[in-house]
Amino acid sequence: MGDLGQLVPKKIGAWRALAEDAVYNRQTLYDYMDGGAEVYLAFDFQRVFARKYAGPGGLELGLDIYDMGSPEEAFGIFSCDRADPAAGIGQESEYGFGLLRFRQGRYFVTITSGSENEESGKAILEIGRIVAAVLGPPGPKPGLLALLPAKDLLSDRTSYFHGNISLNNRYFIASDNILGLDRTTDCAFAEYAPAPGGTGYLLLIRYPDAGRARAAYRSFLSSYLPEAGPDGLGRMENKKWAAASLQDTYLAIVFEAPTPDWAKEIRSSIPFPMK
Repeated sequence: MGDLGQLVPKKIGAWRALAEDAVYNRQTLYDYMDGGAEVYLAFDFQRVFARKYAGPGGLELGLDIYDMGSPEEAFGIFSCDRADPAAGIGQESEYGFGLLRFRQGRYFVTITSGSENEESGKAILEIGRIVAAVLGPPGPKPGLLALLPAKDLLSDRTSYFHGNISLNNRYFIASDNILGLDRTTDCAFAEYAPAPGGTGYLLLIRYPDAGRARAAYRSFLSSYLPEAGPDGLGRMENKKWAAASLQDTYLAIVFEAPTPDWAKEIRSSIPFPMK
């Protein structure tokens, strides 16, 4: 990460680096972002390079480059908080309200401004393009995403993560970790737009072994969907449908299905790998 201090220019247009660059690792991340570190530590976060830029009128920009350990993990942290339009920087990006977020290879990058105006907005995007160019080649998305059925999928709302905190940030299930999620579990959460309207959700979890998958399946049904039938299908309190199914080390759960048939269809459309 120290090399980034040389690769990323300290002067970009009218903006100059302030003070010394800083690097934080898994042990010191709380010193940098008390209250938000848990989200990063739920992934394979390695370290973050931090720099401040000062510009005209006393404005400041903050640059953070997170080494997430792999391209898959970089996609994960990027995917869990998408809300703004794409910016065309790096492999995937979004920009809005003085915040640029993008991923490139194993890195996840944020550039922020405390007060957004036209000048700081241009600087954020310019710095972003320069940073993306020095971070090396692109990397793949998590292979688990290939198992998500494509019909009606909202691909820009798909996320990848491991732990319960990330799941509850996307879709709250329970305060307790009833699915037994941790850094050894791989999760894909996808949003769908099924006819005749509304939004349905699919949570696909890959466990390290079949025993943990079975335990999570039983825990989910008893805690969240006790009225489910033998096929794992049941009605939610909001009158929509949920369904759970087990396939070796995989657990698939459908939420907010408008009809039981849609829940069954999306569940049966998952192309689980053959043993």
